[in-house]
Amino acid sequence: MTSVRHQSGVSLLVVLLLLVMMTLLGLAVLRGSLLEERMSANMYDRSLAFQQAESALREAEATVRAAVQANGLGHVIGARCGDDPNSVGTITDANCVTPADAYTGGGTCASVTNLKQACWFTATDALGTANKSAGAPQYYVQFMGLRDSAQDLGLNQSASANQYGGSSGVIREAMYRIFARSHDASVNGDRSVVVLQGNVVVR
Repeated sequence: MTSVRHQSGVSLLVVLLLLVMMTLLGLAVLRGSLLEERMSANMYDRSLAFQQAESALREAEATVRAAVQANGLGHVIGARCGDDPNSVGTITDANCVTPADAYTGGGTCASVTNLKQACWFTATDALGTANKSAGAPQYYVQFMGLRDSAQDLGLNQSASANQYGGSSGVIREAMYRIFARSHDASVNGDRSVVVLQGNVVVR
């Protein structure tokens, strides 16, 4: 006589539970991988932006020195933010702080025929679109005024300044402040924007 065995289905239930657990584990691993990929992409984009901003800063420094060499010491490029008795101009406070549009774009120079402007000059795009550039880097120049070596060293601040040479061998120099950014954020706002600042003293 053949006995009839009733199947309880426990094995099937265990297999289904293991399948669900493996699926959840796989989804967790996938989510972690996607997050790490996004973090890597953001770091890469920020690295590109930093390179662009630094290249604009170096180009701006060279441009300022070339402008001074060609036109003389003083206010020859950028917004006027300091005194220069040899150059007529007005100091506008709004042009002499960190540009309000440094991270938002706008204010690009219409042309470079007039260097004495309060706007963003477009620099050379060394990366280019082939290397995932977000756009050409830009720089903003502020003329901070003229000073001399006596002021720089503080030699004219004491009664014995003449004794220590504070009134002789004076060297005139012009100070400029430069802001450089990776690209115009109003054109490509979904990419990382890096803004750097530097000072240039030209004698």
